[in-house]
Amino acid sequence: MKKFSLILLLAAFCTANAVVQNAPSSFSVITYAINNFATSPYSGEPWQHNLSTPVKASNELVESFESNISDNYKNTKFSSRKHHDTEVTKSLFTSKESDNFNFVYVDTHGNVDKIAMHPYGQIVHNYEKPFGGKTYWAMFTACLTFKKREMDPFPWFNGIHSILGYSSSFHPYENETYKVKCGLFNQFKCSRTRHSYYVQRDFAENWIEDKQSIWDSYKNAVYRWMVQDRNYGIEPVIVFLFGSVDGKDFDSSNETLEKSYQKPLYRNSNLKLAYKWCTFGTPEYD
Repeated sequence: MKKFSLILLLAAFCTANAVVQNAPSSFSVITYAINNFATSPYSGEPWQHNLSTPVKASNELVESFESNISDNYKNTKFSSRKHHDTEVTKSLFTSKESDNFNFVYVDTHGNVDKIAMHPYGQIVHNYEKPFGGKTYWAMFTACLTFKKREMDPFPWFNGIHSILGYSSSFHPYENETYKVKCGLFNQFKCSRTRHSYYVQRDFAENWIEDKQSIWDSYKNAVYRWMVQDRNYGIEPVIVFLFGSVDGKDFDSSNETLEKSYQKPLYRNSNLKLAYKWCTFGTPEYD
């Protein structure tokens, strides 16, 4: 029996009481984003097709975190570190560096239980990168990494509370024009431009400013910018710990920054691993 079958499946909208604490004194984020991959020595072409949005998405997330924390938690010190393109190597990503940051963001190509690095042929498998130390949350913008009923998320968890990602394929976009009602009594239609990296921007705002749960913050942002008025199929997912911590009910999919444990948590007799997903439209799985 594969390990993933041991994960408890919870309803997509289940709830639990999180432990109320004050906002942390500090919050930090580290990002790994690849727009351009190394070329193959055989074909002279990028070994993975180049992307146009990861670096922008990484920057949007960091900037949104910083501004929303500054506006809402004056006493919380914010810090960040960004790695782009050639810096995103297997040795760097699997090092202990990220253990010093609370939130890890990854934007690259992916497949079930693995992600691509910049250098030719470099792949990181789940068992090669356990997230621990001060890392409590992560987001993977990569196809299929957490494909339901096929993934084995256990190796990623070594203290981390939850990981956001996709069960399906994911197709980012640079610019799209859409219409909104505008003018007096909304009698006109005006053109607006949207970008897929608004997902990252709005996620941080939902989580910090609006104090939505981490799962609601993510799926709401994905729906707004990837699904709404686009006739697009996608399946966001969260893998998370739930159970009992210090004798109190805990569900890390419901965490907000001020209602979170600022310490690593581990699977044990009190904490189990589960996942939730939302299926929007007809997702692709290849």
